[in-house]
Amino acid sequence: TSSLSTLLATISIATARIVGISSPPVLTPGTPFTFNLTTENYIQSVADVAVAWGFQLPTANNPTGYPYTVGSFTNSSYLGPSKSNVLEDVSVESYVPEGLSSDAYNEKDVVFSVAVMSLYGASGVPSTTGWNVTVKIGESTGGDWVDS
Repeated sequence: TSSLSTLLATISIATARIVGISSPPVLTPGTPFTFNLTTENYIQSVADVAVAWGFQLPTANNPTGYPYTVGSFTNSSYLGPSKSNVLEDVSVESYVPEGLSSDAYNEKDVVFSVAVMSLYGASGVPSTTGWNVTVKIGESTGGDWVDS
């Protein structure tokens, strides 16, 4: 039974995918922050290649940002094998751009958008999936995290 338990544990760890993001609700321009990629168990392996993110102002017609975009002030990070197929949140280190301190963004709600490029299954089917959350640009980083 212990061999079967070990095998099942290995299989469940080796087959996970990213299904969302979480972020601090308030971000201060010019400071570092961490956001998380949320994972879940999945039926096949997923090789997560990279994550890209950016910020945009919500509009009346697009309160969660323009569909299929990450906005401005973009950045990215390699994920690779060490951050793929894990059943725990994947932390990503980032920096709040100084440009968000302008009057257009400061003390306003901003859409923080994230896109992950992954390769699914044994055939490596490419997929890019996006999520976003609304954060406030302000003087302190912290509070209860927001998620998507």
